Amino acid sequence: MKKKIKKLGSLILVSAMAVSALAGCGDTVPEAMEPEAVVEEAADDGAGTETEGAEAIEAEGSFAGTTKLTIDYSRAVDPKGADIVDGSFQVTPEEKGSLATQMVGTQNQFEGMNIGFSQHRIAGSEWYEQLVDFAQAEADYLGISLTIYDANDDMNQQISDVETLINLGMDSIIVNPYNSANVGLDAVIAADIPLTVVNQAVEFSGPYTFVSADVEDSGYKSGFELARYYDEKFGWQDEVKALVLSSAPQEAESDYRRWGQVMGWTDYMLDKYGKNNLDIVAYQYYQWLPEPAMNATLDVMQANPELDIIFAACDGGAQGAVAALEQIDKLGDVLICTIDGRKSVLEWIKDGDKGVVADAFNDPRQMGKWAVYMAALQAQGVSTPSTYYVMNDLVTTENVDEYYDPTSTY
Repeated sequence: MKKKIKKLGSLILVSAMAVSALAGCGDTVPEAMEPEAVVEEAADDGAGTETEGAEAIEAEGSFAGTTKLTIDYSRAVDPKGADIVDGSFQVTPEEKGSLATQMVGTQNQFEGMNIGFSQHRIAGSEWYEQLVDFAQAEADYLGISLTIYDANDDMNQQISDVETLINLGMDSIIVNPYNSANVGLDAVIAADIPLTVVNQAVEFSGPYTFVSADVEDSGYKSGFELARYYDEKFGWQDEVKALVLSSAPQEAESDYRRWGQVMGWTDYMLDKYGKNNLDIVAYQYYQWLPEPAMNATLDVMQANPELDIIFAACDGGAQGAVAALEQIDKLGDVLICTIDGRKSVLEWIKDGDKGVVADAFNDPRQMGKWAVYMAALQAQGVSTPSTYYVMNDLVTTENVDEYYDPTSTY
């Protein structure tokens, strides 16, 4: 079933990039038994209501000429209503442990429901593409008509998109906000429409369900493991020079990650030695994109050629850092921790030659499907938790074989 993505004013032009940006963050269980995607003839379901000035795009797969994503519904995890107790959602162990590619809920459980999804950006980010793809897959499975708007990282456009979804009379609305900003969320609550925020943390006091990974915990685990690995390899060093690659100033999502990473390193050193040796020589921002991360790393390495470690807020940042280090023949000399759990980065951990030693899962597929399920439950009057975290397992040099799946789509 094709999804329709609406963009006010103009079509979304998406081209394949040399390096995919892996923005945002979450988790999953190992995908060793992930069902293979198959290609089917897509059928137009007419999802979404046309509005003046809006044009719809029918996009398949990850919008870059890939084959259409089709989920094997026979592998879905159906709780048969056991996850609703006294009108409140209570996740079952089977749902909690579901693979990213396994849908949750009962097929056609919410048939006829209309849900809107305001995504702050899709173009240039495979991570966001997968977030949207799996939101659509879950919606298709549940019988939901999902209308998706891409604001192309324009906050004013996203505010307008949210307003449009309100005016369309959606049964529930999902928002992944630009730079953790309040992009018209008050208006959603004022319209008495259930709200689900996905991926990006936002400072907002209204009632909503937040679906993401506990990224501060993910950062802590990855920073702690980086410290453990460094200590095991080099022992105590009086000074360890570090670069922090964060997304954007005052963006809650990236703040939580870097706070976690720095605290993880610090706690390891304090626990073992009673003192800290971390010398952060630079904070650099890269907007979740590999190329800015590469350029930032090159600049910092020029000023600090003896850099020891890099804290990367996501795998896109790690990709950029690795590309930079390769250019200056420092690949493997600088140790890196990151967050996302992408297959390509797990392969680097497995191979052991890029300096990447820890990566916490932050799976957009899990977030996409759970955001839709939570939004649908709310629309049906079910009480959902204020925060729902998907799993954020840590992959290290010691356990990478348990998680690395060469056939994974992520």
